[in-house]
Amino acid sequence: MFRHSIRNKLILFLLIATLVPFTTSIVVSYIFTKEKVTEDTITNNSALISQAKMNLLNYLNGVVQASTTIYTGQYSSVGYLYDILQTEREIDYMSDKVIKSGLQVMSHSVKEIKQIYLYASVSDRSYLASSDIQGSMIGKYESLRQFPENKTVYFETTHESHNYNIALNVYSAPTPVLSMHRKIMYSPSNISIGELVIDLQLNLVSEISQSLFTHDQEELYILDDKGFIVFGPDVSKWGQPLEASWGNEAIYSDLQKGSYEWKNGAYAGINIYEKMKTDYVNWTIVKRLPYEQLTKSARQLTLINSMILTLFMLIVIAGTIYISIKFTEPIKQLLRYITRIQAGQVQLGQLNADIELTRTDEMGILANRFHGLMQDLNQMVMREYRLELANKSNQLMALQAQINPHFLNNALQSIGTLALQHEAPKIYALISYLAKMMHYSMNTNESVVPLRKEIEHIKAYLELQKQRFEHQFEIIYDIEESTKAISVPKMILQPLVENYFKHGFKPSETTGLLRIQATMPTDREDEYLKLIIEDNGIGITEERLREVKSRLNAPSITDAACIGLSNVLTRVQLYFTDDATLDIEHVQPQGLRIVIHIPMKREQTE
Repeated sequence: MFRHSIRNKLILFLLIATLVPFTTSIVVSYIFTKEKVTEDTITNNSALISQAKMNLLNYLNGVVQASTTIYTGQYSSVGYLYDILQTEREIDYMSDKVIKSGLQVMSHSVKEIKQIYLYASVSDRSYLASSDIQGSMIGKYESLRQFPENKTVYFETTHESHNYNIALNVYSAPTPVLSMHRKIMYSPSNISIGELVIDLQLNLVSEISQSLFTHDQEELYILDDKGFIVFGPDVSKWGQPLEASWGNEAIYSDLQKGSYEWKNGAYAGINIYEKMKTDYVNWTIVKRLPYEQLTKSARQLTLINSMILTLFMLIVIAGTIYISIKFTEPIKQLLRYITRIQAGQVQLGQLNADIELTRTDEMGILANRFHGLMQDLNQMVMREYRLELANKSNQLMALQAQINPHFLNNALQSIGTLALQHEAPKIYALISYLAKMMHYSMNTNESVVPLRKEIEHIKAYLELQKQRFEHQFEIIYDIEESTKAISVPKMILQPLVENYFKHGFKPSETTGLLRIQATMPTDREDEYLKLIIEDNGIGITEERLREVKSRLNAPSITDAACIGLSNVLTRVQLYFTDDATLDIEHVQPQGLRIVIHIPMKREQTE
């Protein structure tokens, strides 16, 4: 119905013409805004990372510079700190005091220094200074990492602090630290005479990094050249290798800075990176921006635009529907009038009723033309109706000249009464059966009857056949009670039963058996009325059965045996549905079965 309605098509066209531009505008606006916001976000964040990189480098340079005081420390009575470290003699009390004092001064040069470890290879002694706590021991802390090749200064990735196996009076809890390692070189021969390690707390690194991202929305990582986490959102993973592979592109990139998309995993978005490379560090700062955060501004702007456009779109839709209805209402009115005529609501002789359509446009012209057509049609119908009345009158006069069928019925009743008077009840019964058959067949007021009446008619017919053949056959009725009230076309069973006596019943050969069955099978998806006429007659050959089946639905049939079957099938299909079928089957050991399947898809009334 929707596809064939002009109104619906017009509304659909106007809605498409309205919605497509609006939707396209919203989508294009969202895509453009999203790309622009993403581009601006990347630019702004790259500038922030560059500034943070400079701050971190300045801070690390300050730490490296502070470590050089090992060469330029203050002079004492026993000499400079550097001189003491290169002296090949047993370090006495004064020398030991100078070393510890120098480390103490160095630890206060940078606020974030947690502790300083010094190893003097000439005297084979180790020192540890932490705020106001000092300690020393003989020998080197063996777990120190080896220096990278051709480097005298490098920074060790974040790790837990420890006391380098030097006993201290006060316990210091382990905390994440960043360690700067420096070789102490003897200038003339350029050989190592010791090692200095400065453990830095990450307060300033964390403070600089925290200013670069929004917590719970973005992430910031500082990674070394081997993929270990120097700084990240999860403190427990500092110093550990990065588990995911999203950072590899930034770490191993040949570019100094850049950005790339990462779509794998739950944290999909844009990664912005910049390398921080000096003689002593090779770090990469990576900021992760999820798509959810990147497109937030674009979504908000698109939402505002969508709300405004939706408001105007609703106004346009309302106007579209109103215009469509006003344009198509005359067509609907004309269709309602035609439907009334088609459904028979306009009485005979009133097809020229006025159409209430006063428009002067094309719809008005169409209504006027249709009104003229109805007037012509009404005149033709009235002419044909009067002709039909005349024909009926002539037929009535002809029928009145014939013998009234009721006269025959009354005559049979009179003969039956005479038979009773002469004490012949059998003759009376046979006459009564014949009268019933005549009354049933001559009653032209009923073309459709309940199945019960059709069965009663068959019983009367078979009682007469019993008298004719002297009870040489048996009849079995298997009629379900639920089927008796179903309306069926009149005289559909007698032709099937009559075929048995014409073609299948041979009294001289065997005792006949005729079964009449009516059921309503419940094992099908749709409910069916099933009528079965089954006998034990001589049957027909397989070739004849195929011929009858092939010719059953033929438009022109000359075979007398097929005319009755085709007539029954045609009447059943006309009254019920074309899905009704008539099947013919062999019965073992001999006989024939005729089965009528009638789908109960139509409400039956008497």
